[in-house]
Amino acid sequence: MNRPEVDRTRDGTAPTTPTVAVVDDDEAARLSVGQMLRLRGYEVWMFPSAEAALAWPGLERVSCLISDIKMPGMDGEELLARVQQRPLPPPVIMITGHGDIAMAVRCLKAGAFDFVEKPFEDEVLVAYVAKAVEQMSLRRESEELRCRLAMLPSAEDGRFDMVGRSRPMRALYEQIEVAGRTDAPVLIVGETGSGKELVARAIHQQSARSRGPFVPVNAGALPETLLESELFGHARGSFTGATAERDGKLVMASGGTLFLDEIESISLRAQVQLLRVLDDGILEPLGSDRPRRVDIRLLASSHQDLQAEVGRGTIREDFYHRIVVLMIVVPALRERGEDIPLLAAHFLRDAARRHGVAPPALPDKVLESMLRYHWPGNVRELRNAVERLVITSREGAIGKLPLPLGRPDARLLSLPATPGRLNEALEAAERATIQAALEEHRGEINATYQALGISRRALYERMKKYGLERSAYR
Repeated sequence: MNRPEVDRTRDGTAPTTPTVAVVDDDEAARLSVGQMLRLRGYEVWMFPSAEAALAWPGLERVSCLISDIKMPGMDGEELLARVQQRPLPPPVIMITGHGDIAMAVRCLKAGAFDFVEKPFEDEVLVAYVAKAVEQMSLRRESEELRCRLAMLPSAEDGRFDMVGRSRPMRALYEQIEVAGRTDAPVLIVGETGSGKELVARAIHQQSARSRGPFVPVNAGALPETLLESELFGHARGSFTGATAERDGKLVMASGGTLFLDEIESISLRAQVQLLRVLDDGILEPLGSDRPRRVDIRLLASSHQDLQAEVGRGTIREDFYHRIVVLMIVVPALRERGEDIPLLAAHFLRDAARRHGVAPPALPDKVLESMLRYHWPGNVRELRNAVERLVITSREGAIGKLPLPLGRPDARLLSLPATPGRLNEALEAAERATIQAALEEHRGEINATYQALGISRRALYERMKKYGLERSAYR
């Protein structure tokens, strides 16, 4: 494929200045126009044919397209028609010879911004380009505003910055309102990726502490040796590397809410310290003999059965009863399938805005696939799948729904449920999923457990169980 002739930025990223694409099979004319526009501050991309311009993925980002009409192969008129089919087409200026006026008029009717007749003065073309760039800038601003307005929460689509109007979600909204009226600790339980932190933020915003800080801490993402320092802070010299006194998250959250995710990961020692904070409002930073007083509300979350953890001795019984004054269960996505179209549309608009493209249409077949799929990663998996669709879409068209990470092999799921066979099938599927994630992330533990939606400790346990070594994937 012919590469565009362009002055790239040093890091190879897309330019921030207005960009102009020039399409002309005449090399001398193409270089002349390109040099003239570069001298006036434009970033210029040049192509020797319409086919080369259309094959360039960056065509969506240009602020103006200049094209000769008569070219071998695909001519400028057909190029204009193809560009006009895109969701947010750039203004197209046609360059025409004296005998091509009738064709130029047809191009205007087909959507061209304007045309310039050869030979032309440089300043004439520059004036047309400036107007076209200004128009494109206004159109992009308008499209961004439209997307932002479309993303504003609707009373019909959901509440508390959450999307969903199914019966389980309506029940969840009522529980959030009840929890918001109290200052009691709340345990939020639900599967990985179901939106537990969103629920915690909603409770905080509905509470009397809404003007105070909301401080989230993922206990599963921190080694046990660092978690206590992260929560309670430390004094200078309390351990190797502690070169200065540091406040912990509990101090940062004072007057507001501490959200402790994967609470099952904290040590028994930290549970005792946290109990004192909840009962007396007093904490002792590591290595310090000066207690500090804090005022926090604790919201905790877990995707584990904490009562079972109490039985195994990893969670203290008194700690469990202290943090479970109220319990909220977040429904899994498969339990509220009717919300999938709303969520998909919401994530589609959000991803399109962040990637700077117009929201592509969601084909019925893709939506049907979404409704049939069981979404083990819940809302997070759906959001990631929609983002992949936006990134891989072409000219506003979405292709086939990509296979989400972690989907078990259909052959494993079809095995008969005879004694022992089901467990073997599930373990084989789990091992294959973890192995695929390790391969994708080259053995990086942080990236792997986040992609799988499990805790660091859970990943290590499963790697040990299945004999998987991270060194094999580096």
